[in-house]
This record gives sequence, C-alpha cells and structure tokens, in this order.
Amino acid sequence: MQPQYALVAGCVLLLSLIWGGSRPAQAQVAPDEPAMTIEESEETIETPGQAEEELERQFSLQEPGISGLVIDRTVTMTGRTFYRQFSQLSLERPVLNNVVLTVHERPSARWGSQVWITRDNNRVVYQATMSPRLSDIDGYVQAAVEQVENLVIRQTLTEALADDPDLADEEL
Repeated sequence: MQPQYALVAGCVLLLSLIWGGSRPAQAQVAPDEPAMTIEESEETIETPGQAEEELERQFSLQEPGISGLVIDRTVTMTGRTFYRQFSQLSLERPVLNNVVLTVHERPSARWGSQVWITRDNNRVVYQATMSPRLSDIDGYVQAAVEQVENLVIRQTLTEALADDPDLADEEL
C-alpha cells in the first residue's frame, strides 16, 4: 500500500472512531447479518486522484451551511412563548434568515419581563417590557419582527455604503 493511501485509510479510520461511537471496528448491521469490519466494507482506491475526489465528496464545504439562527435565552413561559412566535415569524422574512439573533429575557415580579433581542455583534435591536399575560405577546412579537427587520436592513445598507478600509468596525 502506498503511503498516501495509508494516510487516507488512517484518516477514515480515525473519523469513524470519532463519529462511530463505542464500536469502532464494526459497521452498523442488522442482528441477523454477520458483522463486517471497516476494512472489509470499504473499497480500495486505485488512482491517486480518486482519493482526493473521495475526500472532497465526503467533506465538501461548498454546501451552504447555517445562514441564520434565533437563539433562546429566555427564562419564563412568557419569554419562551415570545421566542417561539418570534422565531416562527422571522422564518417568513428573508432578511432575517441571514442573521444570528438572540432573544434575552430578564423576569421581574413587579414589572413583568424585560425582553431584548441582540444581533450577531451583541448590538440590541429590540427591547420591550412585557406584562406576564400571554394574550399580549402577539402585539410585541409583531412589533419586534418589524423593528428588527428594519434595523437589519438599515445596518446592512450602512455597512455596505460606509465600507472604508481605514476605519475599524464599531465597538461597544
């Protein structure tokens, strides 16, 4: 076996150990079938270019990944309901599909819950104090989605128009 093929086989074995769990030497099979080892189940690579193609196919980073997230940092039932409704409405807005948003909550027995939404760089894009009643959440969610979408559009345009290599990014 040539050294480059041994390296590829070693990488595949190492990855199967990492991803495969506690039974690295056996493939997942039905109970009535005999177990096959990894070496028996893999095809041998014949040409040098085939190894690179196979690795490129298995570990292709050209596929689109996660483009946007809405992260839940809420505590109470009111906050979680706000988060669920906000994340559902933000899925329908294409502008909000490309940003990472975090929904935070600070509950207060006296004033209700303070909810704020931050963007990728921890910039607050929405803030409100909600009453504990679940019936009021729809209005807050609708206002939050509209305000966050408008601010994301405005910030994206500002960043695109003010792209100066001599200036640093905005800091806290």
